[in-house]
Amino acid sequence: MKRIISLVMVVVFLISVSVMANAVTDEQKAELKELGIMIGDENGDLRLNDTITRAEAIKMICVAGNISIENQEELTFSIEPETQSVYKYPDVSDNHWAYQYIKSAKTYGIIEGDENGNFNPENNVTNEEVIKMVVALLGYSPMADTRGGYPAGYTATATQIGLTTDMQFEVDAPAIRRDVAKIIYRALDTPLMVQTGINFSTQNAEYKIMDGKNGVDLMTLRKNINESI
Repeated sequence: MKRIISLVMVVVFLISVSVMANAVTDEQKAELKELGIMIGDENGDLRLNDTITRAEAIKMICVAGNISIENQEELTFSIEPETQSVYKYPDVSDNHWAYQYIKSAKTYGIIEGDENGNFNPENNVTNEEVIKMVVALLGYSPMADTRGGYPAGYTATATQIGLTTDMQFEVDAPAIRRDVAKIIYRALDTPLMVQTGINFSTQNAEYKIMDGKNGVDLMTLRKNINESI
């Protein structure tokens, strides 16, 4: 009996540590609201303990990346009509509330589809999926792919660049809104990784982390948002 009680106490302790490590401060919540990344329900409640759908997650990520409907229209203006279907999902209708966000995210290479080419907008997004989306938004997919790709390469890259440091997650479990909020908030000030050229001898793309050091410009999502205001 004592052993059972001890095990229960350990589980409760681990859950408590996980919640504390992933907690979102009042200041962070206020900033996420101010930037329009998280709006909340009709009462302004961010519902941080709820799960989150794939459509809701991609909307938050697009707003954080300053990827708007206007950006999408501008990006696809020169794309031939017969090829524009490549940037759509068969299970996301044109009148779906997140249609433009989902289309934009696919156009920018932030998301892909399942084995049937669907996006599954109403499914709960998993922790690994959110991490993959945010890492891709920041431009670190090439780094993640060299480490094994999805999911291990992306989770390892997320830890290295500080998105998930000291946070606790369940594997292959629905993401909780507070965890998504925390990751996206950290992403705002994470230096972007951008392609700077091509090595013609190897035909491989060359990338640079724009961290503002050694003569390199500082590029972050927050900086992009502020400059667009």
